[in-house]
Amino acid sequence: MSQINIVTDFDIIDPDDVELDILKVLISEGYVEGEDVLTLVGSHPNIVATWDSVKGKLTLEGVANAPMLYSDVINAVKSVVFRSSSVAVAGEKVFTITIGPAEYLPLTGHYYEYISDIASIWTNAKFDSESKNYYGLKGYLTTITSSEEAQLTGELALGLAWIGGSEATNIGTWQWETGPEAGTVFWEGDQNGTTPNFANWMAGEPRTSPFGEHFATITKLGNLGEWDNMPRSGSQNGGPFEIKGYVIEYGGMPNDPLLKILGETKISAPKIDSIVEGARCGPGSVQVVANPSAGVVHWFTALTGGRFLGSGTVFNTPVISSTTTFYALAAPAGCFEGVRTPVVATVNETPTVQPSVELTNCDEDGVSDGFTDFNLNEANAFIINGNTSGFSFTFYLSYNDADNKVNDINAAPFNNNTASTVYARVESIFGCYRVATVNLQVSTSSLPVGYMQELELCDEDPIIDGIKVFDLSQASAAFINEFPAGQNLSVRYFRNANDAQFGHNEILPQSRYMNETPFSQILYVRIQSDDNGACFGYGPYLTLTVKPRPEFEVEQSEIFCSNNQQPITLFTLNAKDSYTYQWFDSSKNIISNLPTASVSSGGTYTVIGTSNAGCESFPTTITINESARAIITNDDVTVESLSNNNTISINTDNLGIGDYEFSLDNSSGPYQSTPVFTNVSAGNHIVYTKDLNGCGVSEFEVFIMGFPRFFTPNGDGYNDTWNIIGLSNEFRGASSVSIYDRYGKLIKQLNPWGAGWDGLRNGRELIATDYWFVAHLIENSGTTKTIRGHFSLIR
Repeated sequence: MSQINIVTDFDIIDPDDVELDILKVLISEGYVEGEDVLTLVGSHPNIVATWDSVKGKLTLEGVANAPMLYSDVINAVKSVVFRSSSVAVAGEKVFTITIGPAEYLPLTGHYYEYISDIASIWTNAKFDSESKNYYGLKGYLTTITSSEEAQLTGELALGLAWIGGSEATNIGTWQWETGPEAGTVFWEGDQNGTTPNFANWMAGEPRTSPFGEHFATITKLGNLGEWDNMPRSGSQNGGPFEIKGYVIEYGGMPNDPLLKILGETKISAPKIDSIVEGARCGPGSVQVVANPSAGVVHWFTALTGGRFLGSGTVFNTPVISSTTTFYALAAPAGCFEGVRTPVVATVNETPTVQPSVELTNCDEDGVSDGFTDFNLNEANAFIINGNTSGFSFTFYLSYNDADNKVNDINAAPFNNNTASTVYARVESIFGCYRVATVNLQVSTSSLPVGYMQELELCDEDPIIDGIKVFDLSQASAAFINEFPAGQNLSVRYFRNANDAQFGHNEILPQSRYMNETPFSQILYVRIQSDDNGACFGYGPYLTLTVKPRPEFEVEQSEIFCSNNQQPITLFTLNAKDSYTYQWFDSSKNIISNLPTASVSSGGTYTVIGTSNAGCESFPTTITINESARAIITNDDVTVESLSNNNTISINTDNLGIGDYEFSLDNSSGPYQSTPVFTNVSAGNHIVYTKDLNGCGVSEFEVFIMGFPRFFTPNGDGYNDTWNIIGLSNEFRGASSVSIYDRYGKLIKQLNPWGAGWDGLRNGRELIATDYWFVAHLIENSGTTKTIRGHFSLIR
């Protein structure tokens, strides 16, 4: 526990008075609630001390509110001590001492007083405030222009209290109506408005109200110090919306006197104001700095306790091999207590390198003289033994140049004719470095003249463009096998000779390279040692070939006529090369290995062509539709005869699998798609049915029964007799026809297959008139079909 008096001396000089009602001591800067406290120590029988831990304020008042003699107050202030529960108090504590009931705010230099006045009216509160003064300072309803003022006034108010803001002058524009800020606008609009400076409305305020809520208050309903808007007279019904009083502010008005009713005192504890941390490369001592506000700087190994290392603003650490934190304490001379500040001494790692490496390249520049161009950066991985990330590499012709980082040379191309030894400076991101020697060697190892590997793929994509994705690593084993075993070689691939020579722009990943020249491309290959980077050969040694997919066309017969039972031939043509073929039926059975295939049924057939390189074509599918010539039976034909409109109808359901059209009595047509013929004359007819797919024409004989509507027995050879016509062989010979006159008298009986009636009866000509007939036609099945009708005899 630290403790100190807040003053070394104190006095009150007032020639007009000897007593005081109240005195307050406030920790106005540096207060830490829960740690800091002000206490009145010693015996002071006429004074009561009250500590407010929230505000950090100690209040001195007389016993039973009696006035205090100045002499008692002076002695009491000298006995007020500051205590802290912290073991190390640092920085400044400022104490403000004021007299009188009003609260002092150091930020504004003003005083604030809460007046209890239940259900007061805003205009009355404004008038009362302006009628008061505080030690000569003119009062006014408070104007709040900062969060600190809002907090202080919120703490003072014991309920809803008037402040000096209003929109009564111009509705929607809130301004301060009192004090030095009178006329200053602090809010425009309702709850969704804006402020040009500072406002502290409660959420949802200021709301537009029909009750004239045009005056501002401090409210206890929201957060501490927030505002609400109320009507001029407030609420008269008690409760939380009833006005409890108002807050007066003193200070800032014209002609206010310069008061000397407050004093300030300060306690300062030394602290570290700033530090300078240090760093080095590798183990050693690091210099660090701590600048104190006052006193002496002491150095320790730990935040608390630990070992004391020495004193002084500048501290050179002991030899350290890793980053270490030290702790600086600012304290008065001879004091070793207080807040310690961490100061870091950083040890950055120095790169670990191989002191000397060899870089070997192939003598492939066209002149076999032992000199060639190098890419010095190819030595980086061997110098650092692995991952080079986080390091920079520069090269020099001498060790001193590398050590001093001057006169660096281009890493590529560098010809060993300039120097066979160069020096690499390897530097970390922290500036730590080491220098390694790089010896340049030229290898004469190479692949045989004209050596070439080839990777082939078929262009199987839907679009034949000669582009495929190659796995270059499939060729690597063949290259490595050209050299003696046990040398830990790797194969790298490049687009051109320059990249291969210097190791630039390696093709990676090797397993997913898409050729950039359609159908054929040559890549450069570099074979080198994984142990030391030695080059065993490079050159244009790998050909990527994309073989085209077979291309051909298929000629086909689209219809197979099943009732002809003649196979049809499917064949390929216009092939771009010599291919082998396989034909498959719909069940994937192979039906031919020739360019042609013979098929004896309809269906779906597929042909695939294969090139000499083993590339397959896309499957070509051929659909053969099957058809047939119509087969017609008596069951397929319906005849309506012996009527005014004789018809022939063909039922197409059972004719066959083809598509058909029909003609009557003429095989050459015309043909019709409708299988119905109307107004057909009596007699013998032939119906022709043609397959639209060309599989042939079928014919069927049809008999139409009928009778002449008249006959003229005049011997001219035309219509000289009358009989039933078109009678087919489905009726028996026992059939008969009877002719009657209009009175029902039997005139003649005829054989339907006979010559017919000549208009005579017993050798005499009958008169020209209408006659009736009854035909009894006996079918082969025994069924009798009776037909009745009439006709005319014309003479």
